Amino acid sequence: MKNKTETFKTVVCGTAFGIFYIEAIKRAFPDFELAGIVANGSERSIKCAQNYNTRLYRSAEDIPDDIDLACVAVRSSSLGGAGTDLSVGFLKRGISVILEQPVHQNDLQLCFKTAQKNGCRFMVGDLYLNMPEVRRFLNVCEYMRSIGQYPEYITAKSSVQAFYPFVDILGKIIPDGEVEVKSVGEQFGSFKEIMCGIGGVPLSIQYNNKMNPKDPDNHMQVLHSFCCYYPTGRLELVDTRGPLIWYPRMNMPWSVLDEGRLPDVYPKHMYDASVQILTRDLSSIAKPYYKYAEDSWVDSITRDLMEIRSLTFDRRRFIMKSQQEQKSSKLWNELSQIFGFAALDSSLKPEPADLSGIFDASILRGEE
Repeated sequence: MKNKTETFKTVVCGTAFGIFYIEAIKRAFPDFELAGIVANGSERSIKCAQNYNTRLYRSAEDIPDDIDLACVAVRSSSLGGAGTDLSVGFLKRGISVILEQPVHQNDLQLCFKTAQKNGCRFMVGDLYLNMPEVRRFLNVCEYMRSIGQYPEYITAKSSVQAFYPFVDILGKIIPDGEVEVKSVGEQFGSFKEIMCGIGGVPLSIQYNNKMNPKDPDNHMQVLHSFCCYYPTGRLELVDTRGPLIWYPRMNMPWSVLDEGRLPDVYPKHMYDASVQILTRDLSSIAKPYYKYAEDSWVDSITRDLMEIRSLTFDRRRFIMKSQQEQKSSKLWNELSQIFGFAALDSSLKPEPADLSGIFDASILRGEE
């Protein structure tokens, strides 16, 4: 096993989303070093190997035995890809693996079992869980629990493409909460809704269940959105990218008007902000989409790299994480079956909207 100061020699499988893994490996140097790309020899993979000055392996069997980690950015068997088989092959050689989500529970069991047998590590890559505003949201949820505040109701939204990490995030809002489905709505337009409970807390999930089979990774209406209703107000993560907002519960006692006029002094709580933006830097969520991909995605994958490096030296935490990942995958599979197959629409390719006009003063100033 590597010691805590050695560089992890790493290969990346796949040169589509895999390019973001390559960028993350570069960013994580000297903890990690790119040692090659595993791909089928397409024009893109050849250019990728040239651009990153690394070797292209056309078969996973060709990589040398001194490789420490394989990042498999290839669809798993649950989506009809070779990612699971590639991962098992690496693990049998004692090479740790990060496999990009989603991964079926049966595949997870096989991969974790193979990793333990061969003295290496396995985990699912889940960059959305590492996004800055998601982490901030979960930190606030944890803080609320620490002061005795628990959600009375939760509304949440996601899409078929982003549902695997959605389940993972949900499990961290209500730790160890079991999900019990109460009712399932009919597909209406692009969305379907289920009503359920998690750990006894009522939960409404709106699910964007429509996709373009020719471009399945794009065009979703929503990634992840959560609104937790507390006794004192509501905490809303508008989107995976943010912002995160706290809305105190409205409380204006009419007794302040007992003198028949506006009072000179209001109750203390009425001096607090009526809306609190918890996102520290709003410019971070307003940056162009390409910067979001280049910065936030790569930073989030870098966190996954550092996580599997840490798990290498902490077997107990690795076992705990494997159990949690299998639980999340099981729930993802169960809820996905309830929502059913996505409605397919090959024409779904909306053009970007030009919203520059809404910034005219006459539009955004509202009624004056």
